[in-house]
Amino acid sequence: MFYFALGLILAAFSGCSDSGPETAGATSETTNGIAVVALDGVHKPIPQARVTLYQRLGDVTAERLSEGMTPPVVSQFFPSYVTALEAATADDFGMVQFETELDQCQNARCYVEGIAGEDSSLMVWTKLDAVDSTADEIELLPSVTLTVRTGAAASDSIVSRSVVMLDATPYWAKNDGSEFVFSHVPAGLYTLLADDQPVAAVSLDAGTSVDTLVRFQELTREYVFEDFDDGDSLNNLAKTYKNFGWYYMPHKGAVFESPDSASGFAGALVDDGAGGKYLSLKYVVQDTGYVMLGTHLGLDSGYYDLSALSAVRLKVRGDCDFAVALEHYRQIENNNYNKALWMGTANDEWTDLVLHPGKEVLDSENYQVSWGEISNEIGIFSIFIYNGTRLEIDEIVFEGIQIID
Repeated sequence: MFYFALGLILAAFSGCSDSGPETAGATSETTNGIAVVALDGVHKPIPQARVTLYQRLGDVTAERLSEGMTPPVVSQFFPSYVTALEAATADDFGMVQFETELDQCQNARCYVEGIAGEDSSLMVWTKLDAVDSTADEIELLPSVTLTVRTGAAASDSIVSRSVVMLDATPYWAKNDGSEFVFSHVPAGLYTLLADDQPVAAVSLDAGTSVDTLVRFQELTREYVFEDFDDGDSLNNLAKTYKNFGWYYMPHKGAVFESPDSASGFAGALVDDGAGGKYLSLKYVVQDTGYVMLGTHLGLDSGYYDLSALSAVRLKVRGDCDFAVALEHYRQIENNNYNKALWMGTANDEWTDLVLHPGKEVLDSENYQVSWGEISNEIGIFSIFIYNGTRLEIDEIVFEGIQIID
């Protein structure tokens, strides 16, 4: 089994039906069955919420469950599969009354899913807490988009036939290239399963978009272009192919404070306290001024085929907006190069920034082109910083690439 992860075409949400009788009004006591009250984040009822009661199944093979299963994945064993017992629509008071007897869930693991709003904007997935006739309250919060990346080649056959699930839920995703994207899932703490194996825990905050990488042996491909741990001014590619290393340049009245002219590039490298280093840039910019950090991947005329790139990943911290660019090796004019460019923002916490080919910012007047136009002839890596006072950088990684030729 491969220890897998990351993202794709959304979890299959259960449809709603009128199979459960609706109550005339919200009450805290019910006479039979299981009752649920759907509430929003400020504890107001949500009329027309679609509520489904699920039961968790143990020791069930996918072959036994394949009939009527969506999607019809039948080749693996899913110990945490859940099945829908009943679905209903909440009344004007947010109340749903299920016909399922409470006894059926007292000795079994039952869960409740709630969905409301346009495009499933509000969701909840929670264990059923009711142990008596009191209606169980569920709080629907803004849903989450989860992208699970593998760092594998999109053409890898193992990726293409794999499925990623959130354990003990109905949410699953098949591959989209080398990623798995859950378009809408409820907030919460989940275990990711890949082909029935637990691979990672993910914590999803309401209303966020989560992008995470899960590595697994012999399939994840990534090239650490720079981690600054060696303490020199050369990117890691220089260990194999000669290049001139990092340079830093102020433009239009901007001034660098770090690195400075005395200590140079090495003086801007900071020990992180755990045996590694990161780059700390400090500067002053005014009006239209900016500063830049860059390095050639090879010598002046050198270029590399990075067309297999699935993402550029780097850790950043600071107080600024900036752009990351992979540039063509051939100069157009006045030291300008065609470039694929992505925008980023740094704040006070270390953030893992992930930049995807196909999401670059296009602007032909500023030589910003699509990744596909230049991806097989990349000569320069650059960062342009437009405002703020500082930017700290660590672990620049090319995903989808293992060896650069």
